[in-house]
Amino acid sequence: MQAFPNTFSSYRLGNLTLKNRIVMAPLTRQSAEDDGTPTDEMTAYYARRARGGVAMIISEGTYEEDALGCIAYLNQPGIANEKHIAGWRRTVDAVHACDVPIILQLMHGGRVSDPRCLFAGEAPVSASDTQSPGWVLYTDSDQEKYDRQVVGHWPKVTFPPARALSREEIFRIADGFAEGAARGMQAGFDGVEIHAANGYLLYQFVDPKQNLRSDEFGGSPENNIRFAKLVCERVREAIGPGKLITLRLSQDGVDDFGGAWPDGVRYAEALGRALADAQVDALHWSSFDWTDNRDPNSADPMPTVLRRASGKPVIVNGGIAEGPHAEQVITSGAGDLCAVGRPLFAHPDWPYIIRAGEPYNWIPFDRKYVIKPPYDYSCGYPLDLKRSVWPADLNLRRRHPEG
Repeated sequence: MQAFPNTFSSYRLGNLTLKNRIVMAPLTRQSAEDDGTPTDEMTAYYARRARGGVAMIISEGTYEEDALGCIAYLNQPGIANEKHIAGWRRTVDAVHACDVPIILQLMHGGRVSDPRCLFAGEAPVSASDTQSPGWVLYTDSDQEKYDRQVVGHWPKVTFPPARALSREEIFRIADGFAEGAARGMQAGFDGVEIHAANGYLLYQFVDPKQNLRSDEFGGSPENNIRFAKLVCERVREAIGPGKLITLRLSQDGVDDFGGAWPDGVRYAEALGRALADAQVDALHWSSFDWTDNRDPNSADPMPTVLRRASGKPVIVNGGIAEGPHAEQVITSGAGDLCAVGRPLFAHPDWPYIIRAGEPYNWIPFDRKYVIKPPYDYSCGYPLDLKRSVWPADLNLRRRHPEG
């Protein structure tokens, strides 16, 4: 008898027929060129996981345009120009050669954009005039410095105050997502994921603690999600009905790992109802543990709530490390697909391993597998970890090309 029959059943999502229910989650690595061009190393990384048995891959967060503080972190990949398109096309072709679809996650950093990615004199943008209390990920770790071969001072980089976007800028950013999505289709992607989770710009609108607006983009769950819905609508217009669109949501972010919505499940229900008519094929719930809703008044998992309220398929992420965990997502009705992240860094064959049904001695997660994970050497060899110059001077900003 096959282990985990529900996990390894096929599923129809939009116009895609997926061979099983396991999706590779978007995983930040910061391994693009300094100008955002995807590298051969990235091609070898994604191809290795496509070869390992996942049904679909969601790319790491990618910036769609170099405007209004969109770039979130150093060496983030972009889809903002022809060079980016050509770089991503190599990765897409390598993944497709394994008969696996891949969608492009598009994001805007908002108030948690690394200040070194901003132009001189430029402030980050957000839903409201706020400032993140956090700091740029991994800038406080000696181990990360060693693994990335960074030489010199290793600063703890905090975020500057952000300014509220104008209504006109909101529509401009939505158009930027659509333009980036269209370029993604030129690269051959099977669809896009809109990133409205984990602390980034669209999340800053969804989160009622950060969104203090009183216009149509704030003040209620329906208004808070309006920007994300607008982005999905513009993207659908740009890529047409045949390509996949997913929307990623979460309660927490990179600067608030324990975050929770003030109204908990009630807030999630309101968001789900508002998303029932959204131009998306699925919602994607992101968390550290999908069973923990952080709501003392309800035991319902958030993905279950969103699936019920929206009527949309749901991809569930968080705490899925073994075969039984994936099976529970499907059999409990919490979701239709499982997004697996950390296990795939060190174990690109994770789907095949759990399908065997045999006990396995997993390698504990460690950041070093993020920085240099197993690669498919048929796509890029020899491989050397790119040595980037990450400036220690926090006052150093990029110079605008117009001077």
